[in-house]
Amino acid sequence: MFFTSYLSLFLTQLINILYIFIKIKLRKIKKLFTLLISALFLSCNFDVDCPADAITCGPSAGIVNEQTFNAIPTNNYSISNVVLNGNCLTIIISSSGCSADSWIMNLSSINAFYTVFPMQRVAKIELINNQDCAAVFQKTVTFDLTPFKIIGQNSVQITLSGRSQAISYQY
Repeated sequence: MFFTSYLSLFLTQLINILYIFIKIKLRKIKKLFTLLISALFLSCNFDVDCPADAITCGPSAGIVNEQTFNAIPTNNYSISNVVLNGNCLTIIISSSGCSADSWIMNLSSINAFYTVFPMQRVAKIELINNQDCAAVFQKTVTFDLTPFKIIGQNSVQITLSGRSQAISYQY
């Protein structure tokens, strides 16, 4: 969704540029080339992250209400590894099942910060695994942490349920 809006904007700009290019019959190529390059740079909204982050990270982490957050079970998996790279958090979990291919993983937090400053986040991984097999598999998913940013801060400590060490997310 995030990427498609930028792609649509870019394609619209490209079509307009091509129309102008054909209309003036190949005169002023230098100006149109400059316009095209400018359109590429200006298509990124500087208030939010550019689409490149969304492409490399995978699904976005989510903010949920407190009732939903408290209902997320964390006892059906174990965390094998966590790696933070920019806005991307890669998580490897292990769980029993018939195959990890059908597992669905979500990363969620809440906007309840209480009296802690600087504000911190508590996050949970939700593993949806409806398989009833005794084999153990691993699955790796990378989440876009952009929704976990807190306005007025340039970093946030994220405590991931099931992991003793907090993650220091700097942006």
